[in-house]
Amino acid sequence: MNKPHDDQQWPQRITIAGVGLLGGSVALAIRRARPSIHITGVVRDLTKGEQWIQAGILDVATDSLKEACRDCDCVVVATPVDRLAQIVIASAQASPEACLITDVGSTKREIVAAVGKVPTAAKKFVAAHPIAGSEKSGAEHSTASLFDQKTIVITPSEANDEEFLRRASEFWTLTGGRILTMSPDEHDVHLASVSHVPHLLSALVAKMVEGPAQELVGSGWQDITRVAAGDPEMWTAICAANRVAIIRELDRYITEASELREIIESAADDALQTWLTKAKNAKEQSRELR
Repeated sequence: MNKPHDDQQWPQRITIAGVGLLGGSVALAIRRARPSIHITGVVRDLTKGEQWIQAGILDVATDSLKEACRDCDCVVVATPVDRLAQIVIASAQASPEACLITDVGSTKREIVAAVGKVPTAAKKFVAAHPIAGSEKSGAEHSTASLFDQKTIVITPSEANDEEFLRRASEFWTLTGGRILTMSPDEHDVHLASVSHVPHLLSALVAKMVEGPAQELVGSGWQDITRVAAGDPEMWTAICAANRVAIIRELDRYITEASELREIIESAADDALQTWLTKAKNAKEQSRELR
C-alpha cells in the first residue's frame, strides 16, 4: 500500500462525511491529538458548515464528497446507518489508494456486507463503532473528550490487509478510545442486547406515562428515559439495519417480563427479592467492568 504521508505524522488530512455529534467529536478529538491536522467536513448546509469552522471543528466545509476526499489520509463516515454503505463506497472511489475509510455506525453486518460487494472499497474500509454518544444530536454538542476511555469496536472484513487494520487502530486510539475487535455479526448481536433494545425500552417507558402521572415523574424515571430523547429518524434506521437481532432480543425480554409478572401475581415475595438481587448484582458487576 502506498503511504500518503510519513507514519509519524499520519494522518495529516482527514475528511468527516456527516458533521453531527459523533462526526464533530471525532474532528475535535483528532485535532486535540494532532493540532496541525487539516479537517474537511462534508455538510448538506454550508451555512452550518461555516459555523463549524468558526467553532474550530472544521478547517473547510463543502457539500462535495468527491472534492473532500481528493487528497486525504482518512475519511470518517458519520452519517445515519441507512446511507452509510453508499457513502463509504463513494468515498473509497474518490480518495487516494492508501486512504483509510472508517465509520461510526452502530450496526455493522449489513454495512460490511454491502461494501464488500465493491472490492476496491472493501479493501480500504475498516468498520468501527465508538461506544459513546448522547441523547443530544448536532455538532454544537461535540466534545473532544467524548471517546476518552470508551470502547471503540473495530469489525474487520476478509478484504482488509494488516496495514489498513493497523491504521484504523492507530486512528481510533488517537481519539482517546480503547480498541476491541470482533466480527460484524458478533457486534450486532451484542449491540441489540446492550444498546438497541434498551433504547426501545426507554422509549416505551417514556411513551406510556400520560396525564396526571406526568406530574409525578422523578429522577428515576428521568434516568430510565434519558436516551428516549434520541433522534427518531436515526433510531428507525438502526432498528431496520439490525432487525433480526433486535427481534430475538425483544423475545427474550417478553419471556423474562412474563416470568416476572407471574412472580408478582403469585405474591412470591422471596422469588421477587431473589430476582431483584440478581439484577442488582448484574448492575454492580457491569459498573466494575467500566
